[in-house]
Amino acid sequence: MGLILIPRGHTDDAAITSTPAAVPGLGPNNLQVSDRGAVYRVLGDSATLQVDLPSTARIGALVLWRHTLSTAANWRVRLYEEPALGGTLQYDSETTAAIPAKALGELDWGIDPLGAAIAGMDYSYMLLPDDLVTRSIRIDIADPGAERIEVGRLFGGGTLRPAFNFRWGQALAWERDTVRTRTAAGGLRVEAGTPWRRLKIALEWLQDDERAAWASLLRDAGNGREIWISARTGEGGRTEADNALLGYLVDNPEMTREQVFRYSLPLEIEEA
Repeated sequence: MGLILIPRGHTDDAAITSTPAAVPGLGPNNLQVSDRGAVYRVLGDSATLQVDLPSTARIGALVLWRHTLSTAANWRVRLYEEPALGGTLQYDSETTAAIPAKALGELDWGIDPLGAAIAGMDYSYMLLPDDLVTRSIRIDIADPGAERIEVGRLFGGGTLRPAFNFRWGQALAWERDTVRTRTAAGGLRVEAGTPWRRLKIALEWLQDDERAAWASLLRDAGNGREIWISARTGEGGRTEADNALLGYLVDNPEMTREQVFRYSLPLEIEEA
């Protein structure tokens, strides 16, 4: 499937309610804030979120970011035509694992059972086959045996899916603000910082009929608003998961007209 990108989080403008009620001060409104200190938390091992969009919008992907779900957790997403989960049920993901399984080559044979989930992954994403025009969303989350459900961010919206994938040379790096100090005795003290990812791709075959949508990304999001990118969609395992992130454009890239009906666009995204 290749590259899928959410240029704008329509769920940021929605009214979100939680069942059961969230811990006071840690309500579902925190899901709409890009702040690692603001989280949504429910006590117990299951929670349901009802997301009512202020108006009809296209939804092609949903992301739960910075959560505490275990490898045993699952979730289910349903999209509805009308507010308050009314009207036609447009999409039902059915119950699916919140954490994807390792690819066969990633399994530690003799230790991992077949289908073992990726340990330590704190985000989940649901990519729909195509964008759907919808008005309300129901998200069911379950983590059997857990004492609480905690999520830092909900991000969902319409998607950009280029007709031609990015060129070879895609780069992915883990960066850290590590402090290195040399002592008087000559030893080296290292305080390792928390890692974050930086993803770099170059689209070289954007078509003329795609230009306006990608130009809107540059104009509306720029480098000051979050976007979601899944660069290796469909590859599965750690490769797909590592190349999917919520973040910001590092700078304001230029879209270049290479030929009459072809444009190029380099993108560099830093994890939020």
